[in-house]
Amino acid sequence: MKKRIKKGKFIVIEGIDGCGKGTQVELLRKRLIKNKFKVVIDDYPHYETSFWGEHVGRMLAKEFGNPMEVSPYLTVLPYMNDEADGSRKIINPALEKGKLVLSNRFFTSNIHQIAKIELSKRASFAKWLWKAGYQEMGITVPDLVIVLMVDPPICRDNVKKKAERKYTKGQVMDAAEEDFRHQMESAKEYKKMVKSNPKWWIMIDCCRSGKLMSPEEINELIWQEMKARKVI
Repeated sequence: MKKRIKKGKFIVIEGIDGCGKGTQVELLRKRLIKNKFKVVIDDYPHYETSFWGEHVGRMLAKEFGNPMEVSPYLTVLPYMNDEADGSRKIINPALEKGKLVLSNRFFTSNIHQIAKIELSKRASFAKWLWKAGYQEMGITVPDLVIVLMVDPPICRDNVKKKAERKYTKGQVMDAAEEDFRHQMESAKEYKKMVKSNPKWWIMIDCCRSGKLMSPEEINELIWQEMKARKVI
């Protein structure tokens, strides 16, 4: 991974679609500001604010065909370009000023691309992916990745309740959200990533006895983990 000189901290909230990432980012934003942190919020992909983010939206809306049927070696590229662009223009400048950057998804979300590949080829693709992003493209390495683990059926119900988004062009779900098997495989890959990278990937179990905990309860678990890891 490419080293960088920084003064601030970079935290990413991750998880499969519908796990509550946006809700937790907003709760954390308010809590961090209340505790006198200088906070910058980011959100990936940049569907409406960047050249490559807009391209991702078009892809997920199936403008070029179903991206779930195309090799991730190709479909990951616009995501990576958007994330590299965000690293240069948003994240690194904020870190250099000593700010805390909190992002809803990032390059780490390409766990979803790993989940698209047949099981026997995932390790090889993952090795290529992390090298391509962190070493070749200079994408910023987070200080901490927090994965919200929510039972996939609950996530699917939450996705159906999402407000209308421009990039989906009137559809309730995008190509990745509507593929439930893909969401299941992505959840498995997130768990594997946490297990193999315990120093900077952590998992928050957001369910108790099959039921989703309240946003406030989940937020407190996240807050305590952030304190324990000394990023706040």
